[in-house]
Amino acid sequence: MTSVDLMISPKQIAIVKALLKCSDIKYSTTILDLQRAIEVENIETEHVPEFKGTCGSISGMSWTRYQSYDTIVSYMDCLSSTYENLVNLHTIGYSSEGKPLKVMQVGMAGNQKKAIWIDGGIHAREWISPASVTFILKEFVENSGSYVNLLSKYDIYIMPSVNPDGYEYSRNYDRMWRKTRSRNAGSSCIGTDPNRNWGYEWGGKGASNRPCTETYRGAYAFSEPETAAVRDFILARRNNMAMYLTFHSYGQMVLYPWGYERLDHSDEYELERMGRVAARAMGRGYTVGSAAKVLYPAAGGSDDWAKGGAGIRYSYTIELPDTGSYGFILPASQITQVGGEAFRATRQ
Repeated sequence: MTSVDLMISPKQIAIVKALLKCSDIKYSTTILDLQRAIEVENIETEHVPEFKGTCGSISGMSWTRYQSYDTIVSYMDCLSSTYENLVNLHTIGYSSEGKPLKVMQVGMAGNQKKAIWIDGGIHAREWISPASVTFILKEFVENSGSYVNLLSKYDIYIMPSVNPDGYEYSRNYDRMWRKTRSRNAGSSCIGTDPNRNWGYEWGGKGASNRPCTETYRGAYAFSEPETAAVRDFILARRNNMAMYLTFHSYGQMVLYPWGYERLDHSDEYELERMGRVAARAMGRGYTVGSAAKVLYPAAGGSDDWAKGGAGIRYSYTIELPDTGSYGFILPASQITQVGGEAFRATRQ
């Protein structure tokens, strides 16, 4: 059974209900008042003070509310200076608006190590993604003694926010903003969908060529400085990359290539097997499958590029909670639980 989530204005309610009834389509209302949900989403509750001198207290970082990009960067800067023997902070480029694109490398000293890439915040409005990825970062760095075996074998590259311009715009102006904030030649519409901008089967199904749409693919593959920076960084390390993992929301799904078309491939059984390991670790009953088959074809995604373009065998998109009750507006009170579940998936 296929389900679709619709966001409609109060003026449209009566006609949409009439159309659904006329077509004999069952429906339910999940969020009665979206604006009210937005207003209460980021209210901090049950704040546990950080010990003085910790990176949380120094930077203002916590997981009881959604943080600004500046706070996330300050936290990463603090980790970099505090855990010099464990981490290395990279600035891999700059966004359209000039924000630094930060990646933290976490791992014990060693030679010829394999690597894992973890990112979040590709889509601006999916706030639980960068919150969960920073939670993962905190666990690997501040509790590294519990993960010596993993960190001795792998370098983990963690990028909490691939799209900081869009993220900050969604925080300050339009909570439902999805795209980047780049300018488009010949159009007054701003931004490109950064998950339609990657250069593997770019421009295919599910990717728009119209700048005013939410799924605009960009003028060309990797037109966005954010996606191009990640591409260049990963390709420089492609021989060591064992896994690509990107966090989105929402839907509670573990998705793997291909996303651009409903096609089988030789690694599908193995990707399904490993995806089910992650799903069991997170709980909640995650759906596992190839992106195009579980959802719909959508070309230009980062997970397709990681596998098809960079040659990374294990490539996944994890769609975090929930399944629609809150949707993108997941209350901040759920960050710690969801972040912990996401972390369990990464350490398997």
